[in-house]
Amino acid sequence: MKYDKIAILIPTFNPTDKLIKTINVLNDSGFNSVIVVNDGSTNNEVFSKIKVDKLLKHDINKGKGAALKTGFEYLQKFKVDAVITVDDDLQQDISDIKNIADCFLNEKGVYFGVRKFENAPFIRRFANKMASKIFKILYKEDICDTQTGLRCFPKEILLDLAKIDGSGFEYEMNVLKYLALSKIQIKKVYIKTIYNDNKSHYRVIKDSYAILKALFKR
Repeated sequence: MKYDKIAILIPTFNPTDKLIKTINVLNDSGFNSVIVVNDGSTNNEVFSKIKVDKLLKHDINKGKGAALKTGFEYLQKFKVDAVITVDDDLQQDISDIKNIADCFLNEKGVYFGVRKFENAPFIRRFANKMASKIFKILYKEDICDTQTGLRCFPKEILLDLAKIDGSGFEYEMNVLKYLALSKIQIKKVYIKTIYNDNKSHYRVIKDSYAILKALFKR
């Protein structure tokens, strides 16, 4: 099938039933290689209701970055051409995920789904815009959405991604730095801005501080 060589990686901690819906939508759209990393969840009943290619598990909660690295380490051993990271709560539209996959199939590379934040909470919009401006100054790369969870990486760099510092949300900033410093082009694809009523695991003050600290650390 069309997306057989593209894996979907979903890091998750204490997911709701939206994880089930997310996986079902992905499967129905032709993404059959879905890997979920259970990052030390305590509500494990959700995981008994999902059918995925592989369910990986941390015994304790280590953070989103650690979960992504576990997935990258696992997937670099298998015959995939690319990995697309997806959130666990339907915050990315399936049409946008498919568009990212189609872009990769048309021309291999690193793709980021970037939002315009027209419907985003003010604090999230402000923090992202500030981080983007600082990143452009420091690393000469214009990334209008530094915190997007919808990212596509070719298999060739998965092992490098698994070695990058960070275990929480700051890991994704460190990935950006790695790409910029390695002169790897980030191809941007605009996606819908979707915020739902889920309680986010993002801690505004603590995680924003960690992201900014990672941003300035050379």
